[in-house]
Amino acid sequence: CAINIGEQLLVSGAEISRVEDTIRRICNAYGIRQSHIFSIASCIIVTLETKERKWITQTRRILSYGTDMWKLDRLNDLSRRICATQPSFAVIDQEYEKILKGPTYSPAVQCGIYAMTAGAFAIFFGGNLWDGFASLFVGALIRVTLYALSAIKLKAIFSNILCSLISGMACILVCYLGIGQHVEMIMIGNIMLLIPGLMSTNAIRDVLIGDTLSGIIRLIAALLLAAALALGFMGAILLFRRLGL
Repeated sequence: CAINIGEQLLVSGAEISRVEDTIRRICNAYGIRQSHIFSIASCIIVTLETKERKWITQTRRILSYGTDMWKLDRLNDLSRRICATQPSFAVIDQEYEKILKGPTYSPAVQCGIYAMTAGAFAIFFGGNLWDGFASLFVGALIRVTLYALSAIKLKAIFSNILCSLISGMACILVCYLGIGQHVEMIMIGNIMLLIPGLMSTNAIRDVLIGDTLSGIIRLIAALLLAAALALGFMGAILLFRRLGL
């Protein structure tokens, strides 16, 4: 139960220290003699010594992670209640399953959020209302493209390259069709949807609090995704420049 909660915390965007501390506190609440927890962004290893002096080790491989503040809040609340009341494992599993089946935004709502965010950023960085309007279409296209690429289980770096290439081409096309007026502002507005800003922030935070290895891994991943993003937009610009658009 402890490693399940720790895994979901990590998948939902929790910092490494929170994951390790949560697992340790839950184990201590149930009388574990020793608990040794090691976690990085892609793996959790837990070794315990029980009351009967038996050693148990379990490893979890984390294949993907993102940000889900709703789950983080509920998992934190569940872990605190576990430490305070020591409920049965059946009760913990029931509460855990409820959190996993928590509410999510529908694809249509997510497309709308992406569109509005892209439009707002385009105007914020100096574009006019036409640029913001054009960014709406590209932002929605980015969400649809990400859905399609996730359905075929494409790796994140290749997904970023393809998504940025397609969105870069769309930015140029909406200006060519006369919907937008400043392609650079439309591109900036949509780049903001793909930049791994939270990942790089988490990486720096991990380094500052002493989880150096995890921080370096996350920072390298963020830099690679940013490079893939730049490569995709650059490819779109060069392609249309050759076409004379």
